[in-house]
Amino acid sequence: MTNYCEALREVGASKGEIPGRRGYPGYMYTDLSTIYERAGVIADSPGSVTQIPILSMPGGDRTHPIPDLTGYITEGQIQLSSELHRKGFFPPIDPLPSLSRLANSGIGKGKTREDHKQVSDQLFAAYANGVDIRKLVAIIGEEALTENDRRYLKFADAFEKDFIHQGEQNRDLDESLNIAWALLSMLPESELKRISTDHIGKYYGTKLREFWGTRQGI
Repeated sequence: MTNYCEALREVGASKGEIPGRRGYPGYMYTDLSTIYERAGVIADSPGSVTQIPILSMPGGDRTHPIPDLTGYITEGQIQLSSELHRKGFFPPIDPLPSLSRLANSGIGKGKTREDHKQVSDQLFAAYANGVDIRKLVAIIGEEALTENDRRYLKFADAFEKDFIHQGEQNRDLDESLNIAWALLSMLPESELKRISTDHIGKYYGTKLREFWGTRQGI
């Protein structure tokens, strides 16, 4: 797909067309959407094919027109992180820029587990906060952090090590959600603002803190 877009830019330039973003033709979005839609159709058969196109972002720039336009067309995107890869975490998926436009309609009570959506939202928010604090540490140093900031910093490290990193584990959804609750138990209950009190009362507590302690060997 990258080669196709590069060729499209060269052809457009040779024809004297008015360029769009970074020299790519303005109709590239239409071309890409047509290709993806056509490739997902099975001739003379009901249903469609699920595609997982792989794109390399030039210089790691996710705002580059090729990955950016592809992200608007597809139903989701999984972005890999070179930093997580360097840390030895597998799969090195960065959850912050990754997304699914179909997830909300396929999770929750009667589909996965009743706490799934709220736990997902809370994990995302807590990890994003922890990543922001990491950037702050590079400027002001860890000594200037509040106690709550330190909790989020530890949470971000643990989230990468014990949730994102799976190695060769074959984890099911319930186990992943239980690990998520164990991670969230590192934060005060008052910080779990995206989770209902019913779910907190059911899943957050001593048992899960013990589970977390077992994973850490304490």
